[in-house]
Formats: sequence, structure tokens, C-alpha cells
Amino acid sequence: MSGSLKVLPMRVRVRYTKGDTVRFLSHLDIARNLRMALAGAKWPVAMTQGYSPKMKVSFYAPLPVGTAGDEEYMDVVLDTKGIADFIRAKAQGALSGGNAGRHVRLAHVLTPLAQALSAALPKGIALKGLYIVPDSKSSFESQIRASLYRVETEEVTAEALSSAMAEFLAQAQVLSELRRPGQTKTVDLRKFVESIDVVPNSCPATFFMKIRHENGRTVRPQWVIDSLARFGMDVDTAEVIVDRIKLYLE
Repeated sequence: MSGSLKVLPMRVRVRYTKGDTVRFLSHLDIARNLRMALAGAKWPVAMTQGYSPKMKVSFYAPLPVGTAGDEEYMDVVLDTKGIADFIRAKAQGALSGGNAGRHVRLAHVLTPLAQALSAALPKGIALKGLYIVPDSKSSFESQIRASLYRVETEEVTAEALSSAMAEFLAQAQVLSELRRPGQTKTVDLRKFVESIDVVPNSCPATFFMKIRHENGRTVRPQWVIDSLARFGMDVDTAEVIVDRIKLYLE
């Protein structure tokens, strides 16, 4: 390992699952656990400047409490010097084979990075993959076109659910008031729902819902389920199981 080691800094995209055992953790709790895992894995994460430096980690399309996710993402920016130290400590073989100019790209250490993070993740959160991504003028959030959800409920039959969903889809608008502290906002749920497919004869009644994202804005499947009361289907969203199984990118 003699000589200078030049490392080209890169951004790493982490794909992970938020499993059933942690579905009731908030987005802030999940983010906190992931940052702790990065620290425990000794990833060379770049830090912000100032009096309270923070990890340069970005999270996308946060899930509401109670929703699990099969395909979640975060971006991690690695410190240039830290990458070199990580290579020296865990990937010494990366320099074998006479790399031209002694430049080491992060691709050489994706495997040890993945191994270290997998070992540090808490129960219920699992690593699915790491990717090197270039800096882009458009944010990853803006590249998300839609989410696909799987919803299960034992309160209704698949046939009754199909009828209510058909009425929902037949509407030009389905307006809903969202109440937050000090603010009430009206949103058109129908505008965001691309498709709903009920699994025939499923028990518990199961359907798949594809929901559009527009410039980082979207709606929750629970809001759509709440709106079914006006179509003769009163379902308690606290009793349904919601999983996001896919993100569609541009």
C-alpha cells in the first residue's frame, strides 16, 4: 500500500427494506436507526459544516407509520479521505492488478461496504443492494413517478371491495380534507390514483394500488381507503395492512 492513494468521491445509493416488525416506526425513527447503522458499520460518511455537523444522508418518499416497504432508498455521500482509509482497512486487495494511476473507485469497496452495513442494521431493516450514482441536476425524489402498494383488509370481502373501488375510479374527482395542526388542505385523491386491482376471491381481501408522484407530492393509500366510506365501504385504516412494494422511476 505504498505511494499515494487517489480516490474519486462518489455517492452511494442504498436500497433496503422496512420490514413488518418495524412498520410502526416513524420515518424519523427509521432514519435515526439507519444513521446509527452507518456509524456502527464505520462507513466514511461525509459530514456537513458548522457547529452541529450531520451526516450527508438523504431519504426519499418517506413511509407513514404502519406501512412497511420492500424497496426503500437512501443516498449516502462518502468522505474522500475516509474512502481511502476504508480501502486500506477493509479492501486492501482493491489495489492488486496494477490499477492505472493508483485511482481507486468506490466500486472496489461496494462488497465490504455492504457487508459492514448488513451486520450493523437492526432487526427488521435489511439491505437489498448498493449502487454508485452520479451527481445529478434533478433530485432522486423528482425521479420517482409512482408507488405500488399492496393492501390487505379482513373487514370486507373482495367482491364488496371491488364494487367500492370501481365507484372510486369512476369519479372525475374525489376531494378529501387533510387536517394538520393549524392547517386544513383539500386534495384530489382521484388525481393521484393510477390504478387499483383487487385480487379475486382473496381472503383477507387484497388489492394493489398504484399512486402517482408529482414533484415529490403524493397521497397515502390510507387516505384513499378512508374515502371509500362515501362509496358504501367503511373501512378502519387502523385495521388494514399496507406495504409499499415498488417505486417506479423515470
